[in-house]
Amino acid sequence: MLKTHTASALAAGLLSLILPLAAFASDPPSVLENQSACGGRYSARLQLDFGQTGTTASAHAEASLVRHPFVHGSIPYPSYFVAESTVMRRNSVNPNWTSDTHSSEVYGAFSTSPVTANGMLFKDAGCELVASAIVNVHCPDGSWETKQLTRNWVGCGL
Repeated sequence: MLKTHTASALAAGLLSLILPLAAFASDPPSVLENQSACGGRYSARLQLDFGQTGTTASAHAEASLVRHPFVHGSIPYPSYFVAESTVMRRNSVNPNWTSDTHSSEVYGAFSTSPVTANGMLFKDAGCELVASAIVNVHCPDGSWETKQLTRNWVGCGL
């Protein structure tokens, strides 16, 4: 009887050590959001994709402004907007942030294609990726709206 409790306690103890280690390996924080802008006339399409292989981690960011898919009738084009995407990365070998940023200014139209940014690095204990997508739009009523999506992936799945 003593051996059964000892074996159970030992198994529970080992499990309590292993489970927290598994919890450190985070899934990629990929996300796609369509954020309503200017009273529902427009939709800021913001997408962040994170990925990994056995040795590398990567991030891809996209930002665009489109006509809101559920709005009816004629909608005026936005007079002006800026879409910007940024991916920042670092690891233990290269601890300083390296970034890829792209932006586009659009007058009197919607996005013809998203503004994209990319980054990849080798995974190690100091691996970190940050992706951000931003749309800043001048609404027909004269107001400004900023829509933003940012995710940070510390550890890159290690």
